[in-house]
Amino acid sequence: MAVAQVNRTSIYYETYGAGFPIVFVHGHGLTHEMFKPQIEYFSKEYQVIVCDLRGNGKSGKLTQALGDIIETQCLDLILLMNELRIGQAAFVGVSYGGLIVQHLAKYYKERVHSIIISDSFCRIESSTLTGKMQLAAAYCSWLVYFSPGELMLPATRLSYQRWSRAYSEVRKGMLDKRPIELYKQRLAASLADYSEHLKAIKQPALCLAGDFGSFGVDCMKEVVSRLPGARMKIIPDACDPSNLCQPDVFNEVVRQFLAEQLRLQEENAGDSAGERRFG
Repeated sequence: MAVAQVNRTSIYYETYGAGFPIVFVHGHGLTHEMFKPQIEYFSKEYQVIVCDLRGNGKSGKLTQALGDIIETQCLDLILLMNELRIGQAAFVGVSYGGLIVQHLAKYYKERVHSIIISDSFCRIESSTLTGKMQLAAAYCSWLVYFSPGELMLPATRLSYQRWSRAYSEVRKGMLDKRPIELYKQRLAASLADYSEHLKAIKQPALCLAGDFGSFGVDCMKEVVSRLPGARMKIIPDACDPSNLCQPDVFNEVVRQFLAEQLRLQEENAGDSAGERRFG
């Protein structure tokens, strides 16, 4: 447990294990604690880094304008990597964290080895009726953020009745929320559009989505369609966040993907060394 003073704020973070680094980026309204099953699993083989994004959990305040929020949170992560002397890492982003990962892969590509995006999206298509409704809902959601969290618990419990671990973390987030900062991040996410940016991303990519709800699956399919060479895996009996609804499946799929990418990296490095020696 530690706090890094970076980018004129404080970022709470935790590190576990040793090996190739994996940075996990939490979803909207949640904190680093949503990755407890991943910390336990991946720290046996990798260096796991989790943190609270600016404006969340135990980290500093979020005062930026809407258009600067995601870039600022990404820069926080890069500077945290510098503090930890990590040159490059794999990034796993869930929900809102998936937007952060897309931004990192585009604008900080030399620091991103590979990306795993789960239960996220690349844009809200405001030209469609559904998109306009989503955007309107984002702006009208202030009531949810500024109402006591206890009022929303019955509906949340019903939504997550099949996934007690996920409900526990979502419930904690609702009771400990920072309403102004969460509302601003909701609006920032609604205004973000990485649909064209994804086409330029070269890092290996894995996209995951819980099968409980066609809308979430369709959002991730759009991400896959725009990411060159990206793979997609549908996780059965799961919703956002899939890493908590079905942690065993989530962990194994991510582990296989990372192991393959690191193996390919070693093979390519060996081939390059051989070419230099005998070329």
